[in-house]
Amino acid sequence: MGKYRQRHTKSSSTDSRSLRNSTKSKVEVAPAPSDDSDESNKVVWKWLYAERQGLLWVLSCAMLGALLGFGIGTGHLTGSASRPVSAWRIALGARIRATQAYQLLTMKIFPFSVFSSDSLQARQQQQLLDSQLTQDPSHPRIFAILREAIVRERGGYVHPDLGFLVPAPCGASRGVGVIRNGYHECQTRCIPGTSIEKLEHMDNPNPVYAHESADPIYRQEEVLIKLPLSYQMTRQLALQTLTSIIPPEILHKSPLDDLDDAPLLVLLLAHEHGLSLASKWLPYIVSLPKEPSCGYSTKLRPHYLDSIAAMLDELNLEVQGWPTELHKASRYADKIIHALARDYGTYIKTPDGMTVMENIQWALCHVASRATAGSEKHGSLRLLPLLDQLNHDSTAGGFVEVTGTERLEDGDFLEATEQESGAFVIRALRHGRRRALKIGQELVVNYNVPHYTPLDWFISVGFVPPERWNPWVKVDPVLPRVRQDGPFDVEQEINNNDWAWAAKQK
Repeated sequence: MGKYRQRHTKSSSTDSRSLRNSTKSKVEVAPAPSDDSDESNKVVWKWLYAERQGLLWVLSCAMLGALLGFGIGTGHLTGSASRPVSAWRIALGARIRATQAYQLLTMKIFPFSVFSSDSLQARQQQQLLDSQLTQDPSHPRIFAILREAIVRERGGYVHPDLGFLVPAPCGASRGVGVIRNGYHECQTRCIPGTSIEKLEHMDNPNPVYAHESADPIYRQEEVLIKLPLSYQMTRQLALQTLTSIIPPEILHKSPLDDLDDAPLLVLLLAHEHGLSLASKWLPYIVSLPKEPSCGYSTKLRPHYLDSIAAMLDELNLEVQGWPTELHKASRYADKIIHALARDYGTYIKTPDGMTVMENIQWALCHVASRATAGSEKHGSLRLLPLLDQLNHDSTAGGFVEVTGTERLEDGDFLEATEQESGAFVIRALRHGRRRALKIGQELVVNYNVPHYTPLDWFISVGFVPPERWNPWVKVDPVLPRVRQDGPFDVEQEINNNDWAWAAKQK
């Protein structure tokens, strides 16, 4: 029994060892692949490698083409990024945005029902908000958008405390003024601010001022708005834009160079009005009133006739013949509108819901009431976004155009370079002195058109300023005229020494 058990145990260990060895051999030793399978694997790997190289090549070309197109489209590769956007770029962008592919990518249309009702409701609310903005040029967001468009231009500046005042303190329906008190506090306490203080600060960059502003945004600075030339509608911009959209044969028949600055600005504003979202000037256009305030506006004619009657009854202003003059001005404006529409109306963009005549009439009225005189170098007549929203006050400062030669050492209130030539700056002045505006006070400017008669004011701008309410009266000089005999046999201008000598002769 013991031998049997011993033989059985030995045979069992041998069987188990042979089983382990057989199992181990099955695990560790794999059958050698055949030649056919090896060749097929090599072919597969070669195919994958070739396909990967081709795919990388296609992706590289696509990325290079996208970067090249982006550089040309934005103007960075052609060197036109700093210049106004070309008309062909604007037209191309408008065509791209009009395609269904673009609308699908931006989720502007919903052909499928997979979009939730919440997103559709949010989009409807956004559309409602957009419609309210476009219908309310005095909305605070309109001012914020226009400010952003100006400050994004090189050299552009709008003081952060400025905003729309509705109604304006001067009596107008809208104005631009201070909506926070940071400017007033800094104008009365912050240093440096004046040209003398700035010169001292240049000599000593790290002075210790008792009232130096802790917030770098607020400084005792005279300039509240600085509008660079790149965001002004000028004759040069009008010619550049219009010549790119009007056929050469039309330009040969009716040259744009023969037009004055005013009709060129009318065509440019009307065209940009029609471009809508594709226009660089959209922030400026949506801030303009829907009904311009020129005196010969057809829609506002009953209102202006009532105003003429009120000026006669309440102000005793000489308004005889004004309704006739308004009618003459309207007929003359209609001739201009018909001529511009006949020659160029086919080629300029027109907003939906408006005719070419209505669009040009809208632009003409705005140019007549808002265009500002400038230097011949950059355009004798220009449209100045935001600056043309400032109301008139004869005691305020005027529009100051930067020449590029301003220096603090020469007593100027700012430093300017040649690249800043043509920019307009606005300061808060009253009787030539700096005015620290408080919250709710309006930033006004002197339109500086002394040759305008009350009728000119009413026809061009739509109102008559208070300094023109009284009739003109000849004022005699305070000192009597100099006698024609004796040492003063010839009337001439004399100085203080001459007066002192004449007094001794008496």
